Amino acid sequence: MDSQQPKRSTSAFEYFLYAAILAETGLAALIYKVIFASGEFTHVRVYFAILYFAFLAWAIAQLHLLHRERASKTDIPEPEPEAVPRADTRPALGLTGLQLVILLLVFATAVATFSWALRVFR
Repeated sequence: MDSQQPKRSTSAFEYFLYAAILAETGLAALIYKVIFASGEFTHVRVYFAILYFAFLAWAIAQLHLLHRERASKTDIPEPEPEAVPRADTRPALGLTGLQLVILLLVFATAVATFSWALRVFR
């Protein structure tokens, strides 16, 4: 029974990744709203955007690997490829359409929340 529970270090790393994504999004909103408002750093926006999306992609890839590893350790058999209905295909980033919509909604909510917080506390 112990073999099916994830290691504590894996859980800690997973929580770190979730917290890092949240902190990075807050930092990106802060940098965008406060630092770039002056107009002096407009040429650096592209570099910050690349850095932000690169870290975000790395963190999501790490979480995907952790979740895949956790799923492979369980004894639940995978369904046969023929048994999977076409509506449940995973076209983009291994996510279903509904999962993609949820991801975009959460991202937009986070950006709106951080923007609102920066406007209120300014």
